[in-house]
Amino acid sequence: MHKMGKKPRALFLLPEGIFLRDDLICSGIFPSHLDGKPCPFADGGKMPKPQPLDEAKVSMHPKLGRVGDVAPPCVVEQLGPLREWRRREGVRYPSDLSPLRLYKCRQMFLLVVPGLAQGHHIQKESSPN
Repeated sequence: MHKMGKKPRALFLLPEGIFLRDDLICSGIFPSHLDGKPCPFADGGKMPKPQPLDEAKVSMHPKLGRVGDVAPPCVVEQLGPLREWRRREGVRYPSDLSPLRLYKCRQMFLLVVPGLAQGHHIQKESSPN
């Protein structure tokens, strides 16, 4: 279930400024409120692959972003770039993660998706596994 060799689809942010890979969170290994069971929205113990937002989804959930933005199907809100959030919260994260979009998932975790920066679509070569 837990495969450290693969590139993570997402990095989940903890309040202490620690990032955990999606396979630790989505599989149920880490969060106690999942009682050791995978998240019901997980894809094989990992975060589902990001998908383009269409007009219907954006009209029902405007906090996800704009039509054409790419987002994981399990998120409920796009919060903007991590650099803006970390400035407000006073928490420090690696600067190379600063341009990544910050999301809130249905389990109320905050996460970023490697390769998915604010104002950009996922590039094929950096698309998460």
